[in-house]
Amino acid sequence: MARLRKRVYIKHSMKNLIIIGAGGFGREVMCWAGTCSDHGKISRIKGFLDDNPAALRGIEAGVPIIADVDSYEPKRGDLFVCAIGHPRLRRSIHQRITERGGNFATLVHPSAIVGERAQIGSGVIICPYAVVSVDAVVEDGVAVYYHSSVDHDARVGRYSQISAHCDITGGAVLGEEVFVGSHASILPGIKVGDRAVVGAGAVVTKDVPPGVTVTGVPARRKLKRG
Repeated sequence: MARLRKRVYIKHSMKNLIIIGAGGFGREVMCWAGTCSDHGKISRIKGFLDDNPAALRGIEAGVPIIADVDSYEPKRGDLFVCAIGHPRLRRSIHQRITERGGNFATLVHPSAIVGERAQIGSGVIICPYAVVSVDAVVEDGVAVYYHSSVDHDARVGRYSQISAHCDITGGAVLGEEVFVGSHASILPGIKVGDRAVVGAGAVVTKDVPPGVTVTGVPARRKLKRG
């Protein structure tokens, strides 16, 4: 078995982290984002951007909601991370912030394992206890949640979401904006098309066309009720 090595890093050299999304995932990221800094590259968490000004009502988060996404103008020293679980919305936010000159962090928790020659794009979040194995590719804007694995030679397309306890097995290929529900498994070499949805607990044994939702064991196309 190829040796895996731990990496603890955050791309870019800016100082003030702004978390987009003050919901549950955003607050989770806030709790551990500072541990991902490399030689103090994140000096502080500046706050959240959220379109719901009451998102933190009743919660002592320790940092405020600064503004909504579209009214905030990136400032020198800002670095962003998008902690929103909807792939298409995450893509839209990345594009809007980038068009205004903002830069995105790539966060890899110290407990995560990243294999030799693995490629990780910009704006990626690799959560605690996740694994990105040898020669895997995780493209821009992807989120890999807690205890999930992207196995050897697998590829995850831009802005996809791998929920908790998922297994993207060796050589599997996920397109862009794919949503994989918790405890789902994509078997070796399987291809999942752009914007497809894999339901929680599903085991995908056959290729999934773009835009299709599959559920169950083995996973089958979910039929719409007329």
